[in-house]
Amino acid sequence: MSETPALSHLCRGMFLLSMATLMYELILTRIFSVLMWYHFASLAISLALFGLGAAALCVQLLPHYFPEGRLEELAARYARFFSLSILAFFAIFVLFRLQPQFAFKVLSFFHQPFYQPFQQGFHDRAIPGALLLGLAALYLVTALPFFFSGLTITLLLSRRLAQINRLYFWDLLGAGVGCLAIIFVLKLVGGITGILAIALCGLLAAMAFAPRRRRLLNLTLLATLLLAGVGNHLGDFAEIRFARGRYEPHLLWSAWNSFSRVAVYPAQSQEMEHAWGISRAYRGPIPDQLGMVVDDSGYTTLFRWEGEKTLDYFRANLIALPYALKPEADTLIIGPGGGRDLLAALAMGARHITAVELNGLIVQGVNNIFGGFTGELYRHPKIRLAVDEGRSYVRQSKELFDVIQASAVFGRSAPAAGAFTLAENNLYTLEAFEDYWEHLTPDGILTISRFIFERETLRLVSLGLELLKRQGVANPTAHLAVIKERGLANFMLKRSPFTEEEIALLRREVRDREFEIVLLPDRPPGEDAFGRLVASGGSAEFYRDFPFDIRPVDDDRPFFYYMYKPADFLRLLTFPEKSNFEDRAVLTIRNLLVVVTALVLLCLLLPLAVKRRDDLREAGSGRRMLYFACLGLGFMLIEIGLLRRFILLFGPPIYALAVILFALLIFSGFGSLLAERIAQGRERSALIRILLALVLLSNLYIFALPPLLAGWVAWPLLGRVLLSVALLAPLGLLLGMPLPLGMRLLHRDGSTVAWSWGINSATSVLGALLATVLAMNVGFTWTLLAGEAVYALALLSILLPGYERKT
Repeated sequence: MSETPALSHLCRGMFLLSMATLMYELILTRIFSVLMWYHFASLAISLALFGLGAAALCVQLLPHYFPEGRLEELAARYARFFSLSILAFFAIFVLFRLQPQFAFKVLSFFHQPFYQPFQQGFHDRAIPGALLLGLAALYLVTALPFFFSGLTITLLLSRRLAQINRLYFWDLLGAGVGCLAIIFVLKLVGGITGILAIALCGLLAAMAFAPRRRRLLNLTLLATLLLAGVGNHLGDFAEIRFARGRYEPHLLWSAWNSFSRVAVYPAQSQEMEHAWGISRAYRGPIPDQLGMVVDDSGYTTLFRWEGEKTLDYFRANLIALPYALKPEADTLIIGPGGGRDLLAALAMGARHITAVELNGLIVQGVNNIFGGFTGELYRHPKIRLAVDEGRSYVRQSKELFDVIQASAVFGRSAPAAGAFTLAENNLYTLEAFEDYWEHLTPDGILTISRFIFERETLRLVSLGLELLKRQGVANPTAHLAVIKERGLANFMLKRSPFTEEEIALLRREVRDREFEIVLLPDRPPGEDAFGRLVASGGSAEFYRDFPFDIRPVDDDRPFFYYMYKPADFLRLLTFPEKSNFEDRAVLTIRNLLVVVTALVLLCLLLPLAVKRRDDLREAGSGRRMLYFACLGLGFMLIEIGLLRRFILLFGPPIYALAVILFALLIFSGFGSLLAERIAQGRERSALIRILLALVLLSNLYIFALPPLLAGWVAWPLLGRVLLSVALLAPLGLLLGMPLPLGMRLLHRDGSTVAWSWGINSATSVLGALLATVLAMNVGFTWTLLAGEAVYALALLSILLPGYERKT
């Protein structure tokens, strides 16, 4: 069916605006990960809800402000406002550069007291009252683009109900392309200039909606965006100089890629003298250092290369202990960052080192930007570099290693697609330990360093105990050792039992270096947490009685850093004065869950209950609300559950984001087009079949997908991409049909389309949050099953009588 010129304009504009909106949400997760705590990237969720929900409510309650005869003009106006509001968001960063003290006052709450590279902020747990006004203003300015985008999209879908399949197709297609486009935008121009690129997409959408209107204004705004973008890209006048509320006055270098921002700064003297893991007995020279920060919480260090003089310093580091047991080791180092692990391995005489670093910007900084300082460390003759995700590399490798090392590899990264991930990490799961075990030589050592005061080392010991049980080891404690130096602990798991000679060597190293023993095979378990854990053998009784959750995590629930028990998280919803242990990330998601739920109920239901009582009292209106709420919740539960499942297949999480979201959104768009072929009057029977097929098919993805993905890991990347897209196509087609068909079935006169769209949008955002809460407490399998159950509830709302609005 050919499109009329007007519909063609609307479809092009819908595509561009939807693409820009998703890109804006994704870029917010990146920017918030730098400005604030990593988990505050989830603020993008509530921003999207606030904007999209308020827009749908305005269209529903104030229809006289949005006459149908001016649809193209209004769509162009609000798309232009979308672009202008993003330009206003960009202006905040210009203001921050011009007035750094103002920026410090607004952002200083988001400091991290454990690190000292930059100026510090407040130590209070609560937000100081004086900051609330600034944070509220920042919130509102950031939410405005979602509001104007929501106005445009809601108007298009509610005023062109007859073409909803076509328009919804372009909406999903734009969102899918946005998933890919943001990767290239961030890589090419970075996060702050990328804001202007998104504003440009919004302006192009305005020009597509009404090509002949406001030409002079559009050209002026276009020139402004281009000049500002080129100026910032070349002159750096609006780039971020704050990370987690600390002012970075003397940055030496910063760059963005699709999943991080990396910056290098001069190291302070107290950092060099009190580096984590260095022996207190060391009296030799300290190499010159530069600090490197990834987003807001990934800290690593660059060291000046001075040959043997440099290496003495690293022989005295805790992370060098495994090499005392394994001279001339063939070594695999995961996440070497600035190079501390590499230098320790070189200092201890490792024969060959494979370095697997996920972030290419770190490699660029070490080898190229500061290559004269580091000696181009990653190009050392003994080092082979692989830019890859560590777990994925191990699964594909056929080599065996004497030492597999991962020292304080950080996993706190921004959430994908606006979904709050709370730092899941597939490097530290039971299946990961099994992968490492299979790639160790018969007496090889897995060594992982973590900060002992964060309780993460306890979870490493629990993972080691469970792995050894599964391998049929009779005496697991004979394979485990934990030694610490101040706050850093070195966990070692040896494939064969530690020999008496090796234990004696470790004791000499501990004595000479003034380290401290936490666990050794010949040491009787003490009364501390480590001793009681080992003495219990990792029993269910021990884990049940322990105050927080240190049970082994697996690939289905890979939240290594999350240590609340499910019952404790539920108690947090009652806002207790004290909890078992404080975790700002968990408290944030608790607060966000409460706030978002309240916004959904108050902004979308209460005003409509007061002002549109006739609509609410009609037969079937309650089921109509339930139906569209289920579609929003169910889509996000399934989408996020699948996204996390595919991360192991693709390695770098950005690949999974690009492939999975792109495939699901694109095929959902084609599903919307296919639904257009269903004849009027047959929507109900078609929906029953589609929802039933969706529920049944989702079981295959829940239970059959993991073994399939495990078998594809060794395939070439292109093959994995094509197989994944083909696998997701049927599900995507089905996911795209229920919304446009439901709009046709349940809105014969179109009077409450905006309301239904608003409910669907709001519950989609709520679904992203609920998906994370479920995943971190019960795992991704139950998250996917919850999505299936929600779609089954949508099916029930169609099957029961009273489903259709009476006209």
